Amino acid sequence: MKNFIGFLVFISPSFLGVLLLRASGHKVGKKVKIGFSFIKAKQITLGDNVKIGHLNLILNKSITLNNDAYIGYLNVLKGPFNLELDKKAAIGNKNYITRSNLGITYGESDLILGELTKITTGHHIDLTQSISFGKFSILAGVRSQMWTHGYYHANTGKDRIRIDGKIQIGDNVYIGSGCIFNPGVKVGNAIHVGSGSVVSKDLEKPGMYVSQGLRHIENSLDKVKSKLKKVKDHGLVEPIYKKE
Repeated sequence: MKNFIGFLVFISPSFLGVLLLRASGHKVGKKVKIGFSFIKAKQITLGDNVKIGHLNLILNKSITLNNDAYIGYLNVLKGPFNLELDKKAAIGNKNYITRSNLGITYGESDLILGELTKITTGHHIDLTQSISFGKFSILAGVRSQMWTHGYYHANTGKDRIRIDGKIQIGDNVYIGSGCIFNPGVKVGNAIHVGSGSVVSKDLEKPGMYVSQGLRHIENSLDKVKSKLKKVKDHGLVEPIYKKE
């Protein structure tokens, strides 16, 4: 039935899509506008003046868009994660935001955007683990990537581990075009990240950060494992370690 409702929302005018969501038990506020988009979740909560544009594929565990939040057009938001946009928060256009199925992933994952925070255009966001943005922040420009998982290989042979870690972005943060965020990083408040930066460690002091020159780091698989916590979850398909 939920799949059928999702299909009807996709092919229906905005007012009829809203009625169908309400009829299927979801919470929909006043003056909500929904374009021709396929939307499916166990729980959908849309506040007043929420807007969802055309040709989006939104298949999530739960969707919460508070008052005046909006999603643009041609976005893919797919996988078992919870989507939450605070008031006036926004996801722009042509973003690819995904999480693999449970078994490859584990536990809960959330994408949270605080008040007036925006993800702009053409970004790639991995929600193996949660990603949260505070208030008044922006993932600006185009083609930034946020990764909450990665791999470390042994020097020889087939041994490798996956390393997962949440990404946390504070309030009043600006992130320029083409940045890459590695798993487990935290960015404090009032920080500006220059275009093309690679963020592989926490940024705490307010101010401007730009990418540094490439450097060699002495490391090994055993040394990496010793710094991380192994995930013990039944049914996972590979060894996984987590940044705390």
